[in-house]
Amino acid sequence: MKAYFPASILGFALLVSVPIYQAHAQSQGEMNMAAARDFEKADAELNVVFKKLIALLDEEGKKKLVAAQRAWLAFRDAQATFDADAMRGGSAARGIYSATREELTEQRTVELKKMLKFAEAYPSR
Repeated sequence: MKAYFPASILGFALLVSVPIYQAHAQSQGEMNMAAARDFEKADAELNVVFKKLIALLDEEGKKKLVAAQRAWLAFRDAQATFDADAMRGGSAARGIYSATREELTEQRTVELKKMLKFAEAYPSR
């Protein structure tokens, strides 16, 4: 029974990290490419929101946001590397890496949108 426990966790992690629509891809390579495209789309949206937010901040606020964003990027990529390590050496590792980056980027975009609303409501920060 114990021998199956880690494998069941890994299977669950793969199901959670790869969106359902990617299951229609024919190969692991296609799924990896779909995950990479999804990340690129999420990253582009994050960059749009970031640029709008930083434009509303004063110099001190800009410096602090840039520092926070750099730290967040390091975290995002480190977490994605850790998650992909579950499939170390396997062809699914790249897809897991991209899927984690997409998910965390979407979460960060939501956070930045909240900050943007605040900055719009209270200018001069």
